[in-house]
Amino acid sequence: MRYIQKLMIIDDIREMSDTYHRIFDGDKNIQIVSSSSDFEELKAKLRYDFYIINIHCDGLKKELKELVVFIRRFLDQVKPYMLAITSERKRIAAMNIPGLSLMPKPVNPDYLYDQTKNSLNMLAANRSIDDITHLPGNYVIDTTLRRKIKEQDKFVLIYLDIDKFKPYTDYYGVYKAGVLIKFLADLLTETVTKYGCENDFVGHVGGDDYVLILNDFGYAEKIGQEVIRRFDESIASFYAPEDLERGYIEIQNRKNQLCRFRLISVSVAMVSNEHLKFTTTDEVYKHMMKVKEEAKQISGSVMLCDTSKNI
Repeated sequence: MRYIQKLMIIDDIREMSDTYHRIFDGDKNIQIVSSSSDFEELKAKLRYDFYIINIHCDGLKKELKELVVFIRRFLDQVKPYMLAITSERKRIAAMNIPGLSLMPKPVNPDYLYDQTKNSLNMLAANRSIDDITHLPGNYVIDTTLRRKIKEQDKFVLIYLDIDKFKPYTDYYGVYKAGVLIKFLADLLTETVTKYGCENDFVGHVGGDDYVLILNDFGYAEKIGQEVIRRFDESIASFYAPEDLERGYIEIQNRKNQLCRFRLISVSVAMVSNEHLKFTTTDEVYKHMMKVKEEAKQISGSVMLCDTSKNI
């Protein structure tokens, strides 16, 4: 789940570009691409998270405005962060370019690095928020789990997903599927708030997949069981009466054959460091996926825990 952030340096002077590379050297989570400020060369290089633009003269200002328009157009709703390094802060500020911050020359390398990292982290966290559930996504999930491992805090990772979600979406449509996704998100938040503690984490991996990162072993199983109980009690509201009475839905496959799918359920996989010592997030995810695969083989809603004693 590691998130690699993409940084573009837009600069007319090669030596300055080399300086930027030295500043960010060693940060494996940042991919740096350099470019001159030639406008035509930039058109094919727009899909980046963060732009540092070194502005040397008045002639670049018009180009800067055009560049921002292109970035907005190509990235649609995604709004990249841009930092302009310039000795003409007042003139550039008067252009009122959205998403553009200014830094005066000369630039302190440490200050530039800190400002860029803080901006990238904020941007990644904001982009990670899901539009339907309003829960943090993969970037924040991974950051939270890595911090737990680094600080050797106890944690329980719970991975949840809805069984037979794709057939349900194909049958009832994306709107009702979205309502179902939002329902589970709210259910998880309410349950963790009621039975968990203040710093517990609820995240949305995407689609019908969710993650809880809890801070104590004692109540984790209670939360999983309560989610299953309330989810199963609410299934009826997501089906037409005739489908509910029948106990399944029928969908044609690619061979025009009718396939039956039983009512949706939820699989809950639980992994903790109560008896295991994890050194990387990859180790946690590996154990979690093993438990998840076992849970998916069981019919109906189920919760399985990883009972391993060593890695």
